[in-house]
Amino acid sequence: MKAFIILVFYFGIVKFSKAQQTEKWGDQGNETYRNPILPADYSDPDVIRVGKDYYGISSTLQESPGMVVIHSKDLINWKIIGHVVSDISTLGEEMNWNKMQGYNQGIYAGSIRFHKNKYYVHFTTRKTGWWLATADKPEGPWTLSQMKDMEGKKLAGYGWDDTCPLWDDDGKAYIIASNFGKPEWCPRIFKMSEDGTQLLDGRVINELENAKYLDVIGGYITHPYRTTEASKLFKRNGYYYFYFSEVRKAYNSTPRIPILLRSKNIYGPYELKELMYSHGHAVDKEPNQGSIIDSPDGKVWFFLTHHGTGDFSGRFLSLLPVKWQNDWPEVSEDLDDDGIGEMVWGPLPKVVKDNTNIRMQTDDEFSSPKLGLQWQWNHQPKADKWSLAEHPGYLRLHAFKPLEKGIFFKAGNTIGQRYYRSEKGISTFKMDITGMAEGQEAGSVHYDGGNAYASLGVIVVNGTKKIVYKLKKDKQPAKITDGPTLPSEAKLIYIRNTVNFEGLAYFEYSLDNKKFTKAGGFSQFTWASYRGTRLGIYTFNNDQESGYVDIDWFHYQFKNK
Repeated sequence: MKAFIILVFYFGIVKFSKAQQTEKWGDQGNETYRNPILPADYSDPDVIRVGKDYYGISSTLQESPGMVVIHSKDLINWKIIGHVVSDISTLGEEMNWNKMQGYNQGIYAGSIRFHKNKYYVHFTTRKTGWWLATADKPEGPWTLSQMKDMEGKKLAGYGWDDTCPLWDDDGKAYIIASNFGKPEWCPRIFKMSEDGTQLLDGRVINELENAKYLDVIGGYITHPYRTTEASKLFKRNGYYYFYFSEVRKAYNSTPRIPILLRSKNIYGPYELKELMYSHGHAVDKEPNQGSIIDSPDGKVWFFLTHHGTGDFSGRFLSLLPVKWQNDWPEVSEDLDDDGIGEMVWGPLPKVVKDNTNIRMQTDDEFSSPKLGLQWQWNHQPKADKWSLAEHPGYLRLHAFKPLEKGIFFKAGNTIGQRYYRSEKGISTFKMDITGMAEGQEAGSVHYDGGNAYASLGVIVVNGTKKIVYKLKKDKQPAKITDGPTLPSEAKLIYIRNTVNFEGLAYFEYSLDNKKFTKAGGFSQFTWASYRGTRLGIYTFNNDQESGYVDIDWFHYQFKNK
């Protein structure tokens, strides 16, 4: 009876709670939560439950290390526990610091599964094909390999994404993938080796080993509908379920919406159900790709989804209720009585309750021999140009020349972390500038996936250090504004970046961490190449391979209640 009352409350409270995203998000500290649960760039999510623990992954494109792994006890509070790919350049040379051609490339959507005491992550890159990583623990270390076709040829090339395996009750294994490189753009299911490394009924027919398009014949098309992707496989009560999203007409728009196929036979025939509708960017920001997952006791189900209409905070995560009727999941609430669910923001009651203190990492004192897991580099960094050991307790960043003079998105070893959209976010770090050299620039930056950025830094010109502010908008060259010259005795600088709920930001600097001075104007956080804005620290030197800065600490504060 108690479980029934909880479920009635859980699904009843959301009726007519349609609204828009607000400054409040995640765990509210009163046994409720609000969507989004993570208002940050955790795109293309997949989640599994192993016992009482939830493990998720999210695509990371050109950032390194790649494919973040997160952990939760309640599907609401999360923590980063690792990354699947330690060196992103192993997936393609364009991901390295000496190429930096990975914007809108790199790691695309993948899946995480647990089979016979081993974790499997299958994923693709846009250019280099199908990959598999395995580990004994979700935090790693992970072993990476390229998948192969039935004849042992590498599945390397352009045109596939969104791979997901299924190990069936009879021991047979399958994998589904979306064929976006062809006019059909259809999901196709293949038989797979039990170890997850090889297709058993798919064959590469390209004559050239490195042909641009990876042409694979075989398998079985599950749903011949163009724009179908984000495929996931699972089995329940004897039914095979194929989850995916596709572009469909709805409410005078063409959003990408979540769809489900089911059948008692893995090869069909299939029944189809539309799970949710999008009412447009302003209302719900298009929830679509994600995972249908249950509570540890199996009594309550959820849909964890990203919002596919990207904006300056990226494609963020929400958690929606699911109830089963006649072996069909009903997602969220049918607010307009058309038989299909709509987005709900909350407040919603927490059903899976756990007192474990799990929080996303943001601050770093750089006192550990390893970087905090919240950090990723914009492309694989040049290894000998950064260190946590040269000056213990500090992150040392050495300056070197950009691949193109003065071009920030061609300057290697920029380090960043996700921005969390809140009422107000303030990031501050302390930087020792005594090691800077002529021509070097270093400071704070916020940047998107390759088009726009704003930065406030220190530059050395003719032996003096001065403040410099840069603002680059989409398709425009960077506008540079010179600031004041720093006192010759200045050794330390504190740089602060403050951003409001609408993504409007400004920089300040201080020489004593007490009195801060605004510099430059306001800048708007932006979205580009399937990436939201990230908060970062940078340095480069247009003139010579010389100079360094030491970062003592980085603090990032925001509210969610």
